[in-house]
Amino acid sequence: MEGLTVKQLRKLFEANFKSTFREKQVWFWSIFYPVLLLVVFLMIFGGLGKGDSNFEAKVTAVVGKESALSESLLTALKQIPVLEWKEERPATRDEAEDWVKKKDVDALIVIPDEPDKPIELVLNKEKENSTMSQALSGIMGGVLQQANYNIAGVKPQLTFQPIYVSSGSDKLKYIDFLLTGLMAMSISQGGLFGMVGMVEMRRNGLLKRLLLSPMSTKAFGLADMLVRAVLAVIQLVLLTMIGVFAFGASLDINFASLIIVLAIGIVSFSAIGFLIAALSKTMESYFGIANLLSFVMMFLSGIFFEMSMLPAFIKPVSVVLPLTYFAEGIRDSMVYGLAPTGGSFWLNIGVMAAWGAVAFAIGSRFFKWKA
Repeated sequence: MEGLTVKQLRKLFEANFKSTFREKQVWFWSIFYPVLLLVVFLMIFGGLGKGDSNFEAKVTAVVGKESALSESLLTALKQIPVLEWKEERPATRDEAEDWVKKKDVDALIVIPDEPDKPIELVLNKEKENSTMSQALSGIMGGVLQQANYNIAGVKPQLTFQPIYVSSGSDKLKYIDFLLTGLMAMSISQGGLFGMVGMVEMRRNGLLKRLLLSPMSTKAFGLADMLVRAVLAVIQLVLLTMIGVFAFGASLDINFASLIIVLAIGIVSFSAIGFLIAALSKTMESYFGIANLLSFVMMFLSGIFFEMSMLPAFIKPVSVVLPLTYFAEGIRDSMVYGLAPTGGSFWLNIGVMAAWGAVAFAIGSRFFKWKA
């Protein structure tokens, strides 16, 4: 019986492997799509990989009345490396504001005729809440504060210097955070969408015929899991190579932790896919449920940004999503090099395992082998 099960497992693995990788959709959604997302987001948020992306803003200035104060302010502003000055000076404020409206410059600095009037920072209304506007406002505030100290002859007694530390490599950057998050997302989607074939097999009666054959259902499920594992390894290796060699990602991998996280993650998300298949009568309904879950987890599980940035009323949803803990587990094992001994590691494993167990139990209760 044991020999028959091993033989069945090998045959079922070969059949599942061929059927899975024969589909063009698998190549697109499981390999090309994650790579495309990785390249697009890393180019937007991470620069081109050989160094940190630089913030730059193109500005111009209008001076109401030339004075020693206006000259000192302009001199201080022009020493700030992130500010790029438009070579041509505007003739009037109206002309300069027109440049801002047309987005020829990012901001206009207006130094008034009289020192008691406020110095104005004119920005495009469309960029009111952008990072660019907030950064420029902070820069202007710092320059004017220093100018006020100089005028009053006051030497600041307190200063601060930001220092960043990490439990991982000192070279950690946002690229590493985003890379590992996209790895978790792409592998999870393999499980979420990987069981759609069971819906079609049930609809055309193939599952019923398989159930009547000497085939072991355990071997059938295990073979499918092994195919998911092979696909996950391909995704992991491919995304890692692109992240490291094309974008300069810095990884500190603990292979023991990584293997455990991947194994639990693959099983858990495959179980969730099985639950979706159990609740879906058609492929359309399967894709509808899977796409909804994928969309929610993509933006609420800390894939693209820290969950601390989310509104308070959304965070309770984030802390129960399985992708949150899968992404954290991959980051802990690939970025921070944490061994499978800490409490946070087993919290990630425990939540994913709980999701997998509950999903499989409910799916087994409602799954039908025939339409």
